[in-house]
Amino acid sequence: MRSSTNVVATALFGACLLGLFVVAFLLGMPGASTTADEGEVVDFKPVVLVPPFENESKIHDQISFEVDAGTEDGRPKPAYMVDRLTQAPRSVLEDLLGDIDGITVVERKRVDAFLAETGDMRALVDQEKAVKLGKLLGANVILMGTIIDIRNEKRRFKGYGIASEMMDVRCQIRVRILDIETGTVGFSKIVKGTKTYKASSYGSTNSSDRNFAAVEAALEGLKDDSQFKSALFRKKADPAAADGLVEVEFAPKPDNCDIDIDGKYVGGSPLKRRLPSGKEAKVRIAKRGYDEWKGVIVPEDGLKITPELQSKR
Repeated sequence: MRSSTNVVATALFGACLLGLFVVAFLLGMPGASTTADEGEVVDFKPVVLVPPFENESKIHDQISFEVDAGTEDGRPKPAYMVDRLTQAPRSVLEDLLGDIDGITVVERKRVDAFLAETGDMRALVDQEKAVKLGKLLGANVILMGTIIDIRNEKRRFKGYGIASEMMDVRCQIRVRILDIETGTVGFSKIVKGTKTYKASSYGSTNSSDRNFAAVEAALEGLKDDSQFKSALFRKKADPAAADGLVEVEFAPKPDNCDIDIDGKYVGGSPLKRRLPSGKEAKVRIAKRGYDEWKGVIVPEDGLKITPELQSKR
């Protein structure tokens, strides 16, 4: 009887140890998190998958793309014809994420190895497929991008007795953060970027490079976006930014200039004004005795407008 009791006690003790080991292992896994009594997720470690972008614009740029699938047997890397505007922006986002402490980005080789196996470099544009691969690669967050529009706009500028022609390459991108575990979109925003060229230099640059420069300019706006960073870590956004407004500073030279935004007078400079993030605004800065300044801005955190008005002669 005593021997049987010892066997049972030993078995129970071993089961407890096994249970503790499993719990410790799960808590130590990349991307694991603990939950507070109030239900708030704490200590979440984002492991982010960045799939190829979706390109809904009218501009496409087909290139040959070599896939580094991690093979080292001397065989040539498989190459596919892809749209540069679906592939290249991934690097921009991966570099941006790499500058944020606490984030792990799924290695590109592992992602491309999967794409090489499927033979479809656009496979991960599909959200369902991206989620399945994300789970296989240990990701818990997917950062998806959709290029909505890219366009070239010509405008003429006349000042100081000289007329010049400028070309604006404008881009709009929808960025979404998808939480794999919950299946919810924690962040969705349209970011905009503009790259401006003088007419004389516009023709000397490659159209592919001009378009990609506008894409980069749009994604740059995410660097200082507090809502974007909060969503990556499953945190609630800063209440100050929850209304979608950001502070823009107007500090032209000289001081005491009149500032109009979208045709309405908002005050004299220097001035700080909260404006809708990512929404274009037409700005006019004027002062008696000086040539006025006009421009279109895309408000973002930390934006400072500092034109120097020229005295009339």
